[in-house]
Parts: sequence; C-alpha cells; structure tokens
Amino acid sequence: MKKLVFLLFFILISCTQSYIVTRVVDGDTLVIETGEKIRLICINTPEKGEEGFEEAKQFLTDLVLNKNVILEKDITNKDKYGRLLRYVYLDGVFVNKEIFQKRYAKMFRYEPDIKRCGEIEGLI
Repeated sequence: MKKLVFLLFFILISCTQSYIVTRVVDGDTLVIETGEKIRLICINTPEKGEEGFEEAKQFLTDLVLNKNVILEKDITNKDKYGRLLRYVYLDGVFVNKEIFQKRYAKMFRYEPDIKRCGEIEGLI
C-alpha cells in the first residue's frame, strides 16, 4: 500500500509545476518566484511578536528558501488576504506536516480545506 501511495505521489508531482521560493514571510507563509504569496494549509504558526515566531520562520526559511517546491491545491484557491492556499512539498517532504511534527505549528482546520489535515496530524 505504501508503494502505491508513493507512486501516486510521484505521478502527481510529474503533472504539476515546481516553483522557487524567493522569500519566507513567517512560519506558514512564503513567496514564490511569480510573486504570489502561499499560505500553508492546516497549520498555524505564531505571528510576529509572539513567542516562537522567529523559530518557526527560521525553520521554514532553512527548509525551503531558494529551493523548488511543488504546490497542491485543496478546495479554496485563495484566502481573504489573497494568498494561495496550498500544501507544499519539497524533495518528497510534506512541508506542512514537517512544520507541525517539529512543533513549530499547531493544527489549523479551516473548512473546507482539510483534505490532508489528518495526514499532517499523523492520523492517516
């Protein structure tokens, strides 16, 4: 079963475009080469001035800055701030999940974009 999931993941990646991350705004928001802001789905990191903000931002920066990422859309395209809502992958690493598992983020279920929230929490 794991091999099938792995194969499907690479089929998905081969059908999508990768983007270079040019800036990290905070622990759950980044900017890609097109200038678009990406808000990572299902997680929430501390805001500027809150405890843990710098650590979360630095973790995401170290992970994705100047690297190619694959973006996956759920249901909603953009949030009320105009950011693209996406799941982010880097060299087979599910970035949203990695940030949560390293305890830089809390779960943030915001309907209807919850397709991979269970996977991020480790429930699936």
